[in-house]
Amino acid sequence: MEQIVRRNWNFQDILFSKIEKNLWKEFIYGGHLFAAGAVGVVYMASVFCNIFISLDFLAAIYLMFYAIYFYDYTTGAEEDKETNSERSVYIDADHNQKKIKLIVCGAALGMSIIYIIWSDLTNMVIGFSILVLGLLYHSYFKNLTRFIPAFKNFFVSAVWALLVFLLLAYYSQPITSAAILLSVFIFLRMLKIQILFDLRDTEGDKKKGLLTIPVCMKGNSEKLLNMLNVLNLLTIIVIAYGILTDIIPAASMMILLVFFYGHSYIKDIKAEKNVTSHYLLAAGEPILWAGLMQSGNICIQLLDTSFNLI
Repeated sequence: MEQIVRRNWNFQDILFSKIEKNLWKEFIYGGHLFAAGAVGVVYMASVFCNIFISLDFLAAIYLMFYAIYFYDYTTGAEEDKETNSERSVYIDADHNQKKIKLIVCGAALGMSIIYIIWSDLTNMVIGFSILVLGLLYHSYFKNLTRFIPAFKNFFVSAVWALLVFLLLAYYSQPITSAAILLSVFIFLRMLKIQILFDLRDTEGDKKKGLLTIPVCMKGNSEKLLNMLNVLNLLTIIVIAYGILTDIIPAASMMILLVFFYGHSYIKDIKAEKNVTSHYLLAAGEPILWAGLMQSGNICIQLLDTSFNLI
C-alpha cells in the first residue's frame, strides 16, 4: 500500500513538474512575456500621468502585443534555429499555420469587442494601426534594415513608446510634457534592449544582410556593451531631469533603480554572452517598471498620510 502511495506521489510530482515547465515555456516563447511587459508599460504610464486604468484597456494591450510577438516568433522560427534554438524548437513543435491564423484572428477579435463595447471607432483605428504595424514587422519593416542601419531597433522601440499616447487617446487625455518625457524614456530603454538582443543574433543577422548595430560594429561586443551602459545611464538622466524640473511626479524616483538592474544584466551578458536567462532579465524589464512606479506611488501616499496625521 505504501509503495502504491509513493508511486502516485511520484507520478503527480512528475506531472505537475511537466505542466509547470510547459507553462513557463509558453510564457517565455509564446509571446506572453512581452505582452505582459506592454501591460506593465501602460500601467506605469497610468500611474505616471495619474489616469485610472481599466481592465478593458489592459486586456486590449495584452491581446495586441501577444498577437504581434506570437506572430513574429512563429514566422521566424526557422530563422531562429541558430541563434535561439530553444524557442525555435518549442515553436516548431507546438504551432502550425492554421493555429497561427486562429490565434492572431482571435486576438484581433478580442480587441474589436473591447473597442466596440468600451471605446470608440477612433481608438479602434489607432489600436489596429499599431497591431498591423507590429504584424508587418517580420515580413516588411525588419527587411528595411538591409538598407537603413538599425531601422528595426528604432521601429520596435517607437512602437513601444507609442503606448503612452495610446493610453492618453483611450482615456481622452491631453498630451503633456510628462507623457512626452516618459515616451522618450521608454524609447531609449527599449532601444537598449533591442540592441542587446541583436548582439546574440549578430551572426544570423549578418548572413541575412541586416545592418543592425552589432553588425555595423563588426561584432565588437566590448564597445557595444559600453554603448549600452551609456544608454542605460542616459535613460536615468531623462527621469532625473523630469523630477528636478517638476515635469514628472516624485513617485518616479523609484524608476531610477532600473539603472542598477540594467547594469547588472549587461555585465552578466558581457561575461556570458550566450546564457538565455540574462536576456530574459532584459525582456522582463518593462514589467519591473510598473512595479517600481507603483511602489514609488505607494511610498509617496504613505508619506502624505503620515504628515497629515502629524
